[in-house]
Amino acid sequence: MNKSILFVSHDAELMGAPMVLLHLVRWVKLNTDYEVTVLLKAGGPLQTEFEALGEVYQWRPEQLSSSIGLRIKSKLNAVAGKPPVYIPFPPKLQKKQFGLVYLNTADVTGWAPMIKKMYRCPVIAHIHELSYSIKAYFPDAFNRENIDAIDHYIAASKSVADNLLLSYSLSKDKVSIFNEFIPVDEISKPTIDLATIKDELAIKGKFVVGASGQSGWRKGTDLFIRLAYLVNEKLPDNNIVFMWVGYQSHEAVAQAEYETDKLNLTGKVIFTGSKKNPQNYFQAFDVFTMMSREDPFPLVCLEAAALKKPVFCFKGSGGIPEIITDDIGAVFDYGDVAAMAEGIIAAYQQPDKTIKQGENAARMIRKYDVNIVAPQLFKVINQYAHNANNSFNK
Repeated sequence: MNKSILFVSHDAELMGAPMVLLHLVRWVKLNTDYEVTVLLKAGGPLQTEFEALGEVYQWRPEQLSSSIGLRIKSKLNAVAGKPPVYIPFPPKLQKKQFGLVYLNTADVTGWAPMIKKMYRCPVIAHIHELSYSIKAYFPDAFNRENIDAIDHYIAASKSVADNLLLSYSLSKDKVSIFNEFIPVDEISKPTIDLATIKDELAIKGKFVVGASGQSGWRKGTDLFIRLAYLVNEKLPDNNIVFMWVGYQSHEAVAQAEYETDKLNLTGKVIFTGSKKNPQNYFQAFDVFTMMSREDPFPLVCLEAAALKKPVFCFKGSGGIPEIITDDIGAVFDYGDVAAMAEGIIAAYQQPDKTIKQGENAARMIRKYDVNIVAPQLFKVINQYAHNANNSFNK
């Protein structure tokens, strides 16, 4: 039996899907006798961590060759109306054999037919996206050719599974649900003390409403600013600050500055930018708000809960509302920022209840630890890899 797996990721950025993959690859490396290899469509800060676990290759199929001669040929081809010369699939990787290929995110499902033909082994696709993201960014991810080449799908939440079944007519036996997971013990131990963080951001003595993610419409950055505005309108005399941890493009920075200035929220809303260890900043939160319009099962919610923070979110936005109960947070109607503002004020005015919710959240979230979920997920991986030994090698 070929005990080697090729894990394929769209990149190695500090984002949810690559981080979940890293947690899974690390668990497989430490707890099984499988060899792991990683193929990245693009690099990122997590690449060195992947490299510590196995061989890592990088390939962008649409990237032009770095060879001067081939670049000249590409220009000549363009003049003649022919396709340019792109970087080929890594030759060394092409010669390898694998017992299974694991595609991470809808972004790389388009590689499934090529990979299936190349390695003649089962292909599993881990889907972390919901309907908007798929339609906006990966409209061809679930065409018939790709679906036929993929043996099984892993859905990051029930919401993701429901979308796969309803939108793409997949059979139920072709989809398994495994919620996203984190190393709880590691996340719950910040590497910088709380006082240092509060001094850095000048928030000592403040009640902090937190949020996180790459700033943008899907993550609801605009709704977060609106939340701050409504809380201050409803309760002008407060000691509340709103803090967003996550990457901001230049455009997002300009938008946030413009909006907070117009709404007289300067000093009330803080954007920290991207942080390698966001838990250091999450520890300063009193409440965590997931403002996303759509989010399959964001790790930031798990990380905040691991740090004893109640989680507030919107109904119908993805997987997190599926697990939030009144004793660990609150779920509001989709987009009802006014109702969430009332919830924030209540949390601010009832600190004992808020602390209790956070403690409950930390206990609940342990079921999403990598050492709980990864072994269950690996059973599916191992099953397909084992079956391949009998079917693909006849």
